[in-house]
Amino acid sequence: MGLPYFLVQRLNLGVVRQGSEAEKTVALTFDDGPDPATTPAVLDALGAANVRATFFVIAANAEAHPNLIGRLLTEGHEVEPHAARHVHAWIRSPWGALLDPLSAARRVSAVTGQPARFHRPPHGAYTLATVLGQRMAGVTGAHWSAEGGDWQRGATPETLPAQVLAKLHPGAVLVLHDAGPGASVTVPALPELLRQMQEAGWRAVPLGEVPGVRARGWRDVLGREEVSAEVN
Repeated sequence: MGLPYFLVQRLNLGVVRQGSEAEKTVALTFDDGPDPATTPAVLDALGAANVRATFFVIAANAEAHPNLIGRLLTEGHEVEPHAARHVHAWIRSPWGALLDPLSAARRVSAVTGQPARFHRPPHGAYTLATVLGQRMAGVTGAHWSAEGGDWQRGATPETLPAQVLAKLHPGAVLVLHDAGPGASVTVPALPELLRQMQEAGWRAVPLGEVPGVRARGWRDVLGREEVSAEVN
């Protein structure tokens, strides 16, 4: 783990994980898709609630399902790279961890026709090679400050809404899953979760639209005046 773990995952230096605390706005993000078996239902729920989100996609999934990527973009969602290979950075070779953000950004951008802006590594795990790979790819690391826990043992569609609402705070970056094990909980729970969020006064938006979203700098880490540049 070492220094990159402490700086990036504990202090969140150089990554986006939080927006302004002045508004009840949260970034709604989904990982691991797109999957034609589950992602369309997520999109249906978002559309019914008039909510847009950010989808961190697996490169091979994006390449295999360009029509789903097209629907995501047409409906106003952000599509960003998650991984070329969904492997935890701590068990990869340094070379593999370096190349994955580069490959993921290039391949996902080839499908979307848009440059990548953010990158969330699998499991939110960083090494020095991951950080360097993001820099070389020209993307900003995107972490989360509210983990939905849809993949955790004991999570159910019935318990997820209350579980998520208890973790929300102004400017939070919420992570859920539109594919993989977590999707079996999120997909049936999403309509009710969105309803309860709106009823409680929360406004869910894509990551890039959260007020004040930016990479954390040393001043933030030390609790001083915020001087970090906004993410372009």
